[in-house]
Amino acid sequence: MKKRRQWEILTVIVLISWAVIFWKNLDYQYTFQGLETTIGEDSYVGISNYEVEDNAYRVTGEDPQLYLKSEGTVGGMRILCRANSGEDLPVQVFYAKAGENYTEKHSFQTVIESGRTFCCIPIPLGEYDSFRLDIDGDFTLNEITVYAGETKVSPVISAGTLHQCLIYCPVALLAILLVFWAHKVRAGEMGLHNYMLQLSGKNQNQTPREVHWDYMRVLAAVLVVLAHACSPMVDLADADWKRLLLVGGLTLGLSCNVIYVMLSGALLLNSHKEESVGSFYIRRASKVIIPLIAYYLLLLSLNHEVSFLPPKNLGAAFKRILTGAPDVGPHLWLIYTIVALYLITPFFRVMVQHLTDKMLFAMAVVILVCNALTLYLPLAGIGFGISTFLAGWEGVFLMGYIMTKDQTRTYDKKIMAAAVVAFIVSVIVVFINSANMNYVYNNAITLQLISCGIFALMLRHKSWFVGKDNAVIRLCSRYSYAIILIHWYALFVIVQGRFHITALRFGCVGGIAVTVVLAFVVSLVLGIIYDNTVVIVCSVLFDKLISGIRRIRNK
Repeated sequence: MKKRRQWEILTVIVLISWAVIFWKNLDYQYTFQGLETTIGEDSYVGISNYEVEDNAYRVTGEDPQLYLKSEGTVGGMRILCRANSGEDLPVQVFYAKAGENYTEKHSFQTVIESGRTFCCIPIPLGEYDSFRLDIDGDFTLNEITVYAGETKVSPVISAGTLHQCLIYCPVALLAILLVFWAHKVRAGEMGLHNYMLQLSGKNQNQTPREVHWDYMRVLAAVLVVLAHACSPMVDLADADWKRLLLVGGLTLGLSCNVIYVMLSGALLLNSHKEESVGSFYIRRASKVIIPLIAYYLLLLSLNHEVSFLPPKNLGAAFKRILTGAPDVGPHLWLIYTIVALYLITPFFRVMVQHLTDKMLFAMAVVILVCNALTLYLPLAGIGFGISTFLAGWEGVFLMGYIMTKDQTRTYDKKIMAAAVVAFIVSVIVVFINSANMNYVYNNAITLQLISCGIFALMLRHKSWFVGKDNAVIRLCSRYSYAIILIHWYALFVIVQGRFHITALRFGCVGGIAVTVVLAFVVSLVLGIIYDNTVVIVCSVLFDKLISGIRRIRNK
């Protein structure tokens, strides 16, 4: 009976996916109505990142744009042009009334397929002041015609619709079967009941120590969203109090990077699990590197830089993964930094566990002093000639471990006081001149002190967390890594791009709160979906590959 129900669920999911594929690939017949007007040369009012010769447009930079002015009522547009490269030509047309800005909501996207010479753009009937054409590729423009009546749109099942369905439906079936198989493998490893608890972030063997680390993971994820919500708005604030509030949010938010690295150090260097260096690397690869690759490719795909079906730019994409964070996901630099720290973790673990608390405290002082000298001596025209890894992220990593030691608790009040001072100094420095960010942000001593203060506050009162491992915190903690990986897209493309919500709306205070909460929730939802579809399949396949290699070696 249970298997029958599983097959029924699988069948429903497959049918839904096929219905979505069919609906997405329907063609549409556009019937224009009303007075037909060919746009004259005097209506072409500007270009950006195009070089024009006669009617040939060549892209010279990112996000090329062609601007047209409009008069009267418009309900549709036909663009006669052809791609010079012989490939498909992506087209997006924005329409704006007087006093309005161009937005994704008021736009239409289509593609002029290879071999075709025109595209039809249905536009909500209205009086528009201007249009913006984003045609992403070299093309020759013959004519643009607008129509004064409402455009009739009729869905059509074309040969292209059937062709796409014949390609994508089997792929969807295979993908769904792989997802079910991956979940079945994981459920078989720990039992179905325990696996379902794990998926929801629950753990029957939770200890108080683990609970307060759950809260810290969630805090780090919230702060990373806060930082990126405030950052682009600092110099756009129209009042000093708004700028001060945004700088405060940015300063607190950017401690997320230091907290996340310290958290990794606290958990990994405190581990007494006996395992080989190779086993440690493999475990980290499955939990951290595989999801990083999956989300990296997702971000490239969402930005139309890579395609999986049909395959396009995949080889170049995998090469880019080795080079570091992409332009579409600059926040991934933090994950690359943590992966680099994983390489030295087995050796650091042995080192720190042979140091006394007194020696560790002395190391913390050396870390902060080296960081300060490296960063601030050049301001006085003095170069600091002693290069040491303790002044970099390795020092922050070690600081996370040091903050967990019992002797450090005797200094908690002083550390928290120093954190408050560091926060105030950082806010003042950036408020006066945002060009000075590098002297108080990144892994500067100021952010290290702020992060140490947060650690001290949590560890000093960790008994408060006993019994407070509620379902929401467990869920957010489990998917905190996914939230960090996908939040850039959720914040800038969905929350700001589609919902048009920023930190400067709703009186700034409300804007910051709404932006952070909404971006966090969207990131959580996307993370849950992607982790339990693509990421889990990749992780299980990786684990099976490693198991197969081990079996071969042991024969």
